[in-house]
Amino acid sequence: MNRHAMISCLAALLVPAMLAACGGSDDGEHGGSPVPIDVVCRTGELPDGAASASFDVAGWSDRGYDLQLPSTHRCGQPIAVAIVFHGGGGNKSLGKKTTCPDGDTTSDACLDQMALAAGMAVVFPNGTNVSGSGILSPGGIRTWNAGGGTNGYNCVSGNACASHVDDVAYVRSLIASLGTRLTVDPKRVFATGFSNGAALSHRLACQASDLFAAVATVSGENQFALVEGGCAPTQRVAVLDIHGTADGCWPYDGGPGGCIENGLYVSVGATLSHWATRNACVPSTATALSSIAPADGTSVVRFSYAGCAPGGELQHLQIVGGGHFWPRGSSSSLSDSGGVQSRQLDANRALIDWFKSHGRA
Repeated sequence: MNRHAMISCLAALLVPAMLAACGGSDDGEHGGSPVPIDVVCRTGELPDGAASASFDVAGWSDRGYDLQLPSTHRCGQPIAVAIVFHGGGGNKSLGKKTTCPDGDTTSDACLDQMALAAGMAVVFPNGTNVSGSGILSPGGIRTWNAGGGTNGYNCVSGNACASHVDDVAYVRSLIASLGTRLTVDPKRVFATGFSNGAALSHRLACQASDLFAAVATVSGENQFALVEGGCAPTQRVAVLDIHGTADGCWPYDGGPGGCIENGLYVSVGATLSHWATRNACVPSTATALSSIAPADGTSVVRFSYAGCAPGGELQHLQIVGGGHFWPRGSSSSLSDSGGVQSRQLDANRALIDWFKSHGRA
C-alpha cells in the first residue's frame, strides 16, 4: 500500500461511510453494520424527534411560549422556525386556534400541523396580559406593541402599546431562549400573525430584519412604520400580506376602524407601497385565483411584485369580500368585524409555501 492509500484508509476510520474503500469494517474482526455515532446535545437542548413543551422567557414575567417540534427534528441540526403572534385580546392558545379550520385544534389543516409536516419548529408566544383578565379568558387577554398612537392613529394595541412595552426586545429574548432549546437555523426564522400580531410582524420586519428572513401577515398592516416612521431594515425581508376588502376592524383602505379600539388605521395600499419602495420592487400585476371551495361570496386576487431586490420579494393576497378572519381558520370573530370568512384561500398553505421558498441564501 502506498503512502496516499494508507492516509486514505486512516481517514476512513473516522468516517464509517468510507470504510469499504479500504477493505475494512467499522467494528474490527466482527464485521457487520456501522456503529452509529451518538450526538451529544447541549444542556437544555431538546432530544431528537417530536416534542411539545412550554418555556419561559428570561426577564419577561408571564410571557412564556409554546414550542412544537416535528418528528424529523434532530438535536444539533439547524431547523427552520415559524413564530405565530396571536391577535389583540388573544393569547398563545388562541393564536394556535385562530389558524385551525372552525377552531378545531386537532385538524391536520391547522398552521402548526402544516409547519411540522414541512419540518419546521412552531412557536406560539404570549403578549402582555391585562391584569386579572384570566377570569374572563383562560390564558389572559393579551396584546402586542405594534406601534401607532399619534395624530389620531390607533395605538396597536391595548395596554402593550399604551405602556410602550418593548416587544422587539421581547422577541429577541424569545429567540435567544429558543437557541437554548434547539439549533435555530438563522437563515430560516419566520414571523406570522393575525391582526395585532400581523402588525407586530410588520414591525419586526422593520426593526429585527437581522433575525427574520420573511414575514406573512393576516388582517394587519404596518402601523408602526407609517405612523411612527423609521422603518429601516438592515437586511431585505420577504413580505406576504393577506387582507380582506370588507374588514371592518382594520379597514382595507385605512381610515376609521376598530372592533374594540376606535381610531385611524393604516391602509393595505400604503403598507404595500412602502414595502415596494424599501425592497426596490416595481408595480404589481394582478391575477384572479381559481375558486377552491363552494361559493361563499368571496374571491382571491394575487398581486405579485416584480424586480424586487434579492430577499425582498413582495406579494399581496386580496380577499375580495373577506372580513376580519383568518381564511379557512377559526370562524369566530367580533360581531362588527364586517365581511365573511373566506374559504377560497388556504391561508396556512400560502404561509408555509412562502416560508419554504424565502429562506436566506
